[in-house]
Amino acid sequence: MFTYGALTRGEGVDPQRLIFAVLDVETTGLHPERGARICEIAIVRMRGDGEVLDEYSTLVSPECSIHNDVYHGITDVHVSGAPTFSQVAGDVLHRIGDAIVVGHNLDYEQRFLAAEFGRMRLRPQGIPGLCTMVAARFHLDRYTYRLPDIATLIAGEWPPAQHTALGDARATALMLAAFIGQAPQRLSWHGPGPAPLPAVPPTGLVAPRPGQLRHGSEGWLATLTARLPLMAMPPAPRPDGLAGYRALLAHALADGKIVGEEAERLAIVAARAGLTQTTARRVHDQFLAEARARAEADGTVTATELRELQRAAKSLAATHLIRDLEEAAANDRSKRNGPLKGWRILPIGYAQNDAEGPLVELVDLAVEHGAAIATNVTKTVRLVITIDGSADPRIERAGKAGIRVADVKEARQLITAEIETASTRRGLFGSDEGEMVAAELAAETDRTSGPPEWHSFWRNRQLSPGEYRALFVDPYEGIDDDDD
Repeated sequence: MFTYGALTRGEGVDPQRLIFAVLDVETTGLHPERGARICEIAIVRMRGDGEVLDEYSTLVSPECSIHNDVYHGITDVHVSGAPTFSQVAGDVLHRIGDAIVVGHNLDYEQRFLAAEFGRMRLRPQGIPGLCTMVAARFHLDRYTYRLPDIATLIAGEWPPAQHTALGDARATALMLAAFIGQAPQRLSWHGPGPAPLPAVPPTGLVAPRPGQLRHGSEGWLATLTARLPLMAMPPAPRPDGLAGYRALLAHALADGKIVGEEAERLAIVAARAGLTQTTARRVHDQFLAEARARAEADGTVTATELRELQRAAKSLAATHLIRDLEEAAANDRSKRNGPLKGWRILPIGYAQNDAEGPLVELVDLAVEHGAAIATNVTKTVRLVITIDGSADPRIERAGKAGIRVADVKEARQLITAEIETASTRRGLFGSDEGEMVAAELAAETDRTSGPPEWHSFWRNRQLSPGEYRALFVDPYEGIDDDDD
């Protein structure tokens, strides 16, 4: 099925200009010749410079029972209602047709794909292929070449969703981009170009699985959404599955939080609805917008309703839809807790219905920064502001009580000075010494930064085919491979 090429240190095509289709499958067993089938497939289309062009993933009904879910977490429940391979074959061919197909141990994917296409009486041939495990062996001297270890070494991060087709395809794509772009020697593609493929019309059927969910710092639904494919042209969700997802989502959010078991159920229903990253975000946004509309129906969003919306927005990763409500509430809180908090000001010569004037402007400024307005002289009043010529008896009472009395100009100076002092006041934990230590460490890090760690494993020269066979093929003749 595949005609293998290689990333070499010799002459060839610049791989950063090429399109790669990074592919991974999960299967019901190790041996397609014994009846094992594909139960999940994912493809990440990318340029060699690392730009991701499209993502695709779907569960696949293997048309048999699954007994090895301990390896990949896929059960008969997950694939219930998923498309068969014959139903997604056109979509797969469409995404690999003009690209170099990449896999980590690509021979594993090749055997299963050939078997699945063979059931359809199709024999795709001459498709350019690149195995990243083989490429790593040719160029790196390591004790292990498993995908998690090589991806972590080269890309600098542990793959977050192992043994999901999309998670492994993403990890391979990230690793390939770093391998090409950061190699200590220029690498070139030496291999065939795209080959004509059987004409099978795509159906657009998908049942993406958001697997290996974690709560993380952003919550269950944020992880669920991130584990879905970011498709360039996402299909519309299936109406029946979407209704079930929305109903289950409402049930999960009824108590204001989502727990792991609820997230796993939502993941199953999301697959049945055919949700992708884009469509899931739209569903979540619409769900929250409808809840907000219900809260605003009576003209007022109460504090209790705002808290409910905030909890839901955080779970749905849709806080942008209630940001204006949060900002309004925050403004109210900031006024109550501003730099003039505790100040009670008595303006004299000020009427509530005045629309303009220096005293009105000053009172507005004080209130905006947390001050309260008094109407009579009491022991809690801190400042009395008068306008010229006022003979109000409260001025005399304030003087006898030891309360400062100032005209508008002097009062503005006092109030402005307090606001500015508060804005520059150091917090409880402010420290010049801490800032100096942080700056010194940052400078030290910049000085010690060097080439990536994996460069230390770069072979002095690329292995020859004979050396590769002696090291990695002959010692393992007759031993079954796994999928990574």
